[in-house]
Amino acid sequence: MLDSLCLITGPRTGANHLMQLGDNFAELKSFPELFNSLAERIEPDHVLDRATAAARAEHKRVLTFKLWHDTLEPETVEQLVLSRPGVRVIFVVRRQIDAYVSWCKAISVHKWQEVDTSEVRLNLDIADFAAWMDAQERWYDRWRNWLNRRFLPSPILRYETDIDQPPEGALRRFSAAAAQVGVTLRVPAVLSSAGLVKQDRVKAAADKVDNWPAFSKALVAQGLEKRAFGYPV
Repeated sequence: MLDSLCLITGPRTGANHLMQLGDNFAELKSFPELFNSLAERIEPDHVLDRATAAARAEHKRVLTFKLWHDTLEPETVEQLVLSRPGVRVIFVVRRQIDAYVSWCKAISVHKWQEVDTSEVRLNLDIADFAAWMDAQERWYDRWRNWLNRRFLPSPILRYETDIDQPPEGALRRFSAAAAQVGVTLRVPAVLSSAGLVKQDRVKAAADKVDNWPAFSKALVAQGLEKRAFGYPV
């Protein structure tokens, strides 16, 4: 039986970079674009069957893919994805404000990879950000509770400490998270892929947002500051 690592994640968390790095594992086949099309979302079980066949054809014993909150309906995820034999879950998260700003930047340039967004500055809407956080927190919380009810592990990889690292370090953390759910991945001595290139070189959210003083004041006034600078799970 092939093992599957399902990354429960959200936009701009570094999950795609992590899966690109995963190509260094001899045992692993990554499918970062799984369920991107409407046709794939209609029959996710058949999509996973095809991915499994493709991984086996390359003599892999583990495959990995990601799910966002709006990829599939939660009932579909539970019945046709997470309930499949051999599927294990790893959470991939990023600080809410940083994920949101990165997502807004990508939307503004209409491109998700291979573009430098360092010079892009934004005006943020507090209501839109609050809705974003609500959606992300509901998504992660649903699956954390689902795993807890089944007494299953729920390892978490955080962008800041586990993914935004030198490739070898990120791979070691990925391997450790996989080990928590019973999947062994061996980090090779020499890497063939360094993953994706970081799009935004600006560190602080305040330096990316033109209306930061007003936005920050609204965060405090609405009691959202702790959530904004924390994680959704």
